[in-house]
Amino acid sequence: MKKDSIFFATDSTRLFLPWMSMLMTFIAVLILATGITSYQAITNWKQVVSGALTVQIPTYTESGESRGQAVNQDVETALTILRSSIGVVGATVISDAQMTELMAPWLGGDVAVSELPLPKLIDVTLDSANHPNLAQIKTDLAEQVPSAILDSHRMRLEPLIKLSDAGIKLIIFILILLAVTASFTVVYATRTSLSAHEHVISLIHMMGANDWFLTQKYAVRHFSLTIMGGFFGFLLALPIMAGISFLIRGATIDFIWNPALGIGGWLTLLLVPVILSILAFLTTIKTVLGYLKRFL
Repeated sequence: MKKDSIFFATDSTRLFLPWMSMLMTFIAVLILATGITSYQAITNWKQVVSGALTVQIPTYTESGESRGQAVNQDVETALTILRSSIGVVGATVISDAQMTELMAPWLGGDVAVSELPLPKLIDVTLDSANHPNLAQIKTDLAEQVPSAILDSHRMRLEPLIKLSDAGIKLIIFILILLAVTASFTVVYATRTSLSAHEHVISLIHMMGANDWFLTQKYAVRHFSLTIMGGFFGFLLALPIMAGISFLIRGATIDFIWNPALGIGGWLTLLLVPVILSILAFLTTIKTVLGYLKRFL
């Protein structure tokens, strides 16, 4: 037995701390991985839908009658509203040639698009740094061009984006709660160990060992026990993450959810057991020093 660890020989924390660290790391890694992929998904959604806006002007009524010149008037009015809106960089009408090109994969290139009851489409370019008030644009169009249809993926995905933002905040709260719980657990384990070895610690202290000598022995020991448990907790989380990633890839497309973490994500996850161990190290120092000042 090593001389430095003689008063730890019967200490139950040698089993308790690694198990605690393994469990905390396992939970934290899974939650943090979910948070990272959620943040990536939200970022991708915002980038994809930031400029996805079109306005449709029907060329035929619901009864199948041509709207004639009213279509051109509605298009001009819609263009005026769009171009005068804050956050709109530009608005252009998609020509028949462009419509033919867009519809070619489904209808073929020989179809005369102008003879089909397709609406006039206005392609709207948005300022990614200054998002427009889509609700106000929709209201203005409804008042001046009742037939216009505003099609924006952002408006449909906005509730989902807000829900995901709230989920990320919840994940952050849970991670903070885990860190606080881990700290209290280390404090409890350290105080229990100090009480169990109080007579040995008093003897070593009387033999000339200062407070820092005893403190660093406890801190280094708890750091090593915590990082060992954290390492196994990280390994335990890997197959769970792989299974979840497989299920997500099989059920969705990358636009909805891309479970790939990337190098930055993996490095962040690898820091979990390290941060937990550093937290245990610092908590142990504070706890032991406080105990020694009060009782010795």
